[in-house]
Amino acid sequence: MKWITLFSFLFSSTLLATNHERLMSLKTVTRFVFGSCNDQTKAQPLWKEMLKVRPDFFMWSGDNVYADREPGKDLKIALDKQNAIPDYLNFKKQVPIMGMWDDHDYGGNNTNGYFKDKVRNQKLFLDFLEEPMGSQRRKQEGVYTSYTFGKIKFILLDNRYFMDLDPKAPMLGETQWQWLESQLKNSQASVHFIMSGLSILSPLHPLSDGAWPNYPTERDRLLELVERLNTKGVVFLTGDMHFSTIFRRHGHLEFLSSGMTHRVPRIFWGYLGRRYETSFFGIAYGLVDIAWDQETPVLSMAIRNRFGQEFHRRNFRLEANRWVLQNELDFNLMTENSGGNFIDGVN
Repeated sequence: MKWITLFSFLFSSTLLATNHERLMSLKTVTRFVFGSCNDQTKAQPLWKEMLKVRPDFFMWSGDNVYADREPGKDLKIALDKQNAIPDYLNFKKQVPIMGMWDDHDYGGNNTNGYFKDKVRNQKLFLDFLEEPMGSQRRKQEGVYTSYTFGKIKFILLDNRYFMDLDPKAPMLGETQWQWLESQLKNSQASVHFIMSGLSILSPLHPLSDGAWPNYPTERDRLLELVERLNTKGVVFLTGDMHFSTIFRRHGHLEFLSSGMTHRVPRIFWGYLGRRYETSFFGIAYGLVDIAWDQETPVLSMAIRNRFGQEFHRRNFRLEANRWVLQNELDFNLMTENSGGNFIDGVN
């Protein structure tokens, strides 16, 4: 009976802790999930599936709701609808959450730093994430932030609040650039996940409109910064494009997970499949496992769909500060057919 009472106390204490407290209680991370492009007016089948894989946390990676779907593009209405979805409520009771916005949960399609309600929406967005009232994110302009769990660091970049305001720093703004450099320069982490709502390494194409490829000086500045500071184990996590892919470009690794409730139209599938190492056209989330071979980090990444099926699992080992794909032969065999395209079988 005493053991039952103790278990009940510990279990209830976990549920009663705030989201921030549960997130900050993590000493390290071995598994996390992330996703983007989540329409609060559509079915959301992924919350139950993500619970099954028992992640340490979930990361919103942009377009977490669509304010443009609501009267007056009111973000509060969109966020309140999301917070009323039973499966999401159940999920966030059990899994801590961090997150960043992109255009649709910032102001509307392709909105930039001139958006008039960005101060109001910053407060609403941070309320949605249950950010503590004393958080630096509530005191600064923009919602960029970082988290460190042992040897692993997560840096979340705000690619909306400052967009197009400063011609010399049109994506992040100079203040955020200086913050980012400080975060990297002073980091002791062995793995750095840098999250942006917009794809960083994608080639320029119609679906990358507004993303980092459209700001080549900013993208080059980012890549040059991590090279100059010899930042260890950089992985870019992104969203936005309504399909998912794990790919390498410019000597770096990106995991783009997008489309938690909807996907890119079929007409683009072949086009995109020829431009990325892997591609998945279905409702999905990203899964990342982190292990260590003594002091060497090993990552295992996979795209998972609404049916619990897994696609494009890729294992990478950090060698000479580059993510090296393990078993390159398997990789080539799996991607030679139609660019490695997969769909989830639902039209």
